[in-house]
Amino acid sequence: MPGRSRDGRPGIVAPRVERVSTPDPVRLAADAYVRELAAHEPDAAMAIGTAGPPLPDLSPEWLVRKYELQGETLAALRSAGPGDETLRAALGERLERERTLFDTGFTPRLVAGLATPVHLVRSSFEGLTVTPDAAGRALLEGLEAAPAAVREYERALRWSRDHADRFTGTGVAPVRQLDTLAGQIDGWIASDWFGSVPLADGASATDAARVRAAADETATALAELVDVLRVELRPVAPAADGVGEDVYADLSAGMLGARIDVGETYAFGWAELERLTGEARALARELGGTGDDPVRSAASVLDADPRYRLDGVDAIRTWLTTRVAETIDAVEPAFDLPASVGNVECLVSEAASGVVYYTPGAPDGSTPGRVVWTIPSGVPVAATWQEVTSVHHEGVPGHHLQFALTAAYPQLHPWQRHLCHIHGYAEGWAHYAEQLADELGLIRDTAERLGLLLGQIWRSVRIVADIGLHTGRAIPANTLVSEGEWTPELARRMLVDFALVEPSLAGFEVDRYLGWPGQALAFKIGARLWLEARAAREAAEGADFSLRAFHRDALALGPMGLDPLRELLAAPVSAAR
Repeated sequence: MPGRSRDGRPGIVAPRVERVSTPDPVRLAADAYVRELAAHEPDAAMAIGTAGPPLPDLSPEWLVRKYELQGETLAALRSAGPGDETLRAALGERLERERTLFDTGFTPRLVAGLATPVHLVRSSFEGLTVTPDAAGRALLEGLEAAPAAVREYERALRWSRDHADRFTGTGVAPVRQLDTLAGQIDGWIASDWFGSVPLADGASATDAARVRAAADETATALAELVDVLRVELRPVAPAADGVGEDVYADLSAGMLGARIDVGETYAFGWAELERLTGEARALARELGGTGDDPVRSAASVLDADPRYRLDGVDAIRTWLTTRVAETIDAVEPAFDLPASVGNVECLVSEAASGVVYYTPGAPDGSTPGRVVWTIPSGVPVAATWQEVTSVHHEGVPGHHLQFALTAAYPQLHPWQRHLCHIHGYAEGWAHYAEQLADELGLIRDTAERLGLLLGQIWRSVRIVADIGLHTGRAIPANTLVSEGEWTPELARRMLVDFALVEPSLAGFEVDRYLGWPGQALAFKIGARLWLEARAAREAAEGADFSLRAFHRDALALGPMGLDPLRELLAAPVSAAR
């Protein structure tokens, strides 16, 4: 419910809760699940305020035990009496989907751009500094645990290979994914990434020595992992990238939290791609674009325009920080904002992957949410007109706002607030937020609106390319491409030609789709659900409809798969409040 935080900002305050003498059996089942997670996963430990390991347990033993635990918890939820039915729906759906992801082999063999467990290890230290206090000691312990975590991941990959007969898919990731990860790790080793964790003033020589020793041991473990990828796994890895129709259906359901009609979704993606491309071309001509490719022509002019051009890491970081802060103030009419929404850090990374992404703050508040802008090709030059939509997606009113609100709702279980991460929900909200930002007047001129359209085109290419590459579906008659069959090169070219994605980033994107089947659907398909739910609420309430109330009521349900979310959002308004 709306209220005022201590600094006077409208925010979330705890509602009056009726005390009951009988414990909620659904919450008790969720409590038991999170308690066991907490012994192996630091986020779970922080979520419930207990001591946990410095890094996640990546061992095959925990993979297997977690699968068993999920089954046990599902049984407990099914047998539990009446209780928190929203939590039952959300947790039950997630446990079923995660077990399905395991059954396909996807979770045990996981090798995909930005999505492997070893990326999780790396991101644990991104943006952190060794300080002469308890936080610095915890960081050093994490660095010292990294080599063992990398080696646990190696064992898990071997276990997946050796138990491939238990999976509906493959037990080893395709060659392309193995090669991509090996190349990324080579870059980490060459740049001494783990040895580059900075030390604050006051950190001791002993601290510096511990960082150096941990970095050297981690580099050794990473080199061993590269050998596992190239020498042990590559000879037995499938050459084909696509997973096929049946496995794709399971994987996309896991990513979305919903079963979809793949054919209808494919047709929707093509229709959106053609519609948005036409709108972008018309808008580009208004901006002075000429010739057969007015969008690229207009973009060239805008990129050179000093109003939009940023040169250097400092300039990019300053603009990003300022724009996020201004956006927080601007969205207040549409949201009950918690004070924690201001706890966000904007970083610029020269990792050269060329993406903007968000990492939530730690459940215990020890680290803030972070919007990270990685520079394409390592060249510190950017054009703001095309990146504003990324700020809205990753920051506010997108990922950062959703995570801040979720953490602020006191009625949610700790699992809902901090541990339920579903691509369809989170990415769907963030893509919806891009369009919402335009409604709220955050797109300031025609150039920024062209950037918004290009972002939507990008997500439309994701739908058709992801489905086509993994299922082998034919390309329908259309006005954009003449090919009849999908190839990775065609997908890359469509990103470059229609969404103006930088070529090296387009290659990275397609490799990511191939290694993460179904995840690329989450953006537009998730946003589609949010828009449909909002339209239904508005139709039901008429003149009484409040956008602020819709956002409050919908987000107060907490993260969940799109299937249970659809059901709950379709409930009568009086039940949702």
